[in-house]
This record gives sequence, C-alpha cells and structure tokens, in this order.
Amino acid sequence: MDLAATAVELYTLVPSAFTAARTARAKEAKSAGNAELAKQIAQLPKPSTAAWAVNMLVRRGTKEFAGVLELGASLGRAQEQQDHDRLRTLGQQRPRVLAAAVEQARAVAEGLGVKVSGGAALEIEATLRAAMTDPAAAAALRSGQLVRALSTNGLEPVDLSGAVAVPGSVAVAGARPAGDAAKEEPDDGGRQRERADSQREREKAQTALVEAERNADKADMELAKAEREKAEAVRRSEQLAAEVKAAKDKLAALQQELASTEWAVTLAERDRKLASRLAGRERRAAETARTRLEGLS
Repeated sequence: MDLAATAVELYTLVPSAFTAARTARAKEAKSAGNAELAKQIAQLPKPSTAAWAVNMLVRRGTKEFAGVLELGASLGRAQEQQDHDRLRTLGQQRPRVLAAAVEQARAVAEGLGVKVSGGAALEIEATLRAAMTDPAAAAALRSGQLVRALSTNGLEPVDLSGAVAVPGSVAVAGARPAGDAAKEEPDDGGRQRERADSQREREKAQTALVEAERNADKADMELAKAEREKAEAVRRSEQLAAEVKAAKDKLAALQQELASTEWAVTLAERDRKLASRLAGRERRAAETARTRLEGLS
C-alpha cells in the first residue's frame, strides 16, 4: 500500500463513501506498521462535489474531457502563432465543448446517485476552462485526484496550491509546494490586511473574468446563430426569387397560350357559323329534292 495508489482508489468513490473508506485505509496502514502512511492517508481531503465530478469525468476517459484538452491545446498553438482567425474559430467552439463536458460530468455524477447543483456545475465549468487554458491545470485534472475546483483569470498561471490530493504523484507545474507558507517570514498586520484585500480583489477579478468569458461565449453563440439564420434567409430568398422568375416565365407562356387559344376559339366559331349555314342550305336542298321525288311517284 502506498499513498498515491490509495488516493487513486479513494477519489473514485462517491463522496458519501469517502470518509469511511479513508478511515479504513488509514487503519490498515497503521496495522501494517506504517504510522506515517496512516497519518498521510487520514489527512487526504474529501473532494468537493465539483472536483469529484471532474475526477469521474477523467476516470471514465470520456470524449468530452478529451475534447476540452484538445481544444485547449489548439487554442494554445493558435495563441503562440498569433493566428487571430483560428483563435476566433476555436473561441466559437469553446462554449459548445465546455457545455458538453459539464453535461457529461453531471450525467456521470447523477448516474452514481450524486446530485450536482447549479453552483457545482459552474465550478465544473470553471475547472474545465482552467484546464483548457493552463497545461499545469490540465495535468492536475488528468491525475484524477482533484480536491477543489479551479479557476483562471486568463492572465496568470492557475493557482494549484492544495488542488491535488498527492501533488508529488503527478507532474503538476505551477503548484506551490506544501510548506511554503511556513517558510514565509512573519508579516505585520497591515501587510496581512493588504494581502487579504489583494486576494479579495483578485477573486473578484477572477469572478468577473469568468462571467465576462461566459457572456462572450454566449455572444459568440448568438453571433453564430444569427449568421446561420442570415445564411438560411439568403438561401430562401434566392430560392423564392428563382421560383418567382420561373412563375413569371410560366405566366407569360400561359398568357401567350391563352391568347392563341382565344384566337383559335374565334376562328373555330367563325368556321362553325359557316358550317351551320352550309348545313342549313344543304338540308333545304335535300328537302326540296325529297319533295320533287315524291311528286314523281
């Protein structure tokens, strides 16, 4: 038994089973004579619902999570190459890819009997967005040992301190090593307040960025929808114009045919009258002949 293997096992369990299983594994380690390992296992933090759902998304090897990482890599390459057209195209794909991954994470979680709230779903989205923008965050997610949700302001590396249960078991660049806080020099109250204020401002800025990106994604989706609707309207307009032209051509042909038919009717009526007069004359002649024949009998 080792810490990394135990963590992998524990973080695949539903949250309701985590604490009991962690206690059991710690007792096993202690019984085996490894008090230090037992202590480390006992200190493994229970993951938040959002973090656990992301872990399950990763463990299941879903195509939705793979899509998040692939799009993130593509965005990174486009950013390095300053390919603005490519960035715009990929940016339009981002809301769809994130939404699909969040929906799949919720489906996996709820399939295991864990309800994912709206707030947890937002944290899942923020975590996946962080993985999409920062390779270190992506590595943290791939470990399947995520403890808390992640967020990004799009400018600085994602803060991974305390985000992975056993940081040493996975290469996660950018995470602050445990114990760094203890190495910091004591600070006076004013500086601590200043740091706390700065942290609050940073959190507000991160929240504002996430909201701004969400609004931008929504606007991109609306733009794409409007462009599709315009293209459809143009196509329909061209189709109707062609149909109107065909109808006009057909109407002109029918009008010409009608004129010809009406003239034919006029000629036929004239011929009918002539034939009627001729038939009357011939009937009268026949009647005269019949009368003459009877007189000769």
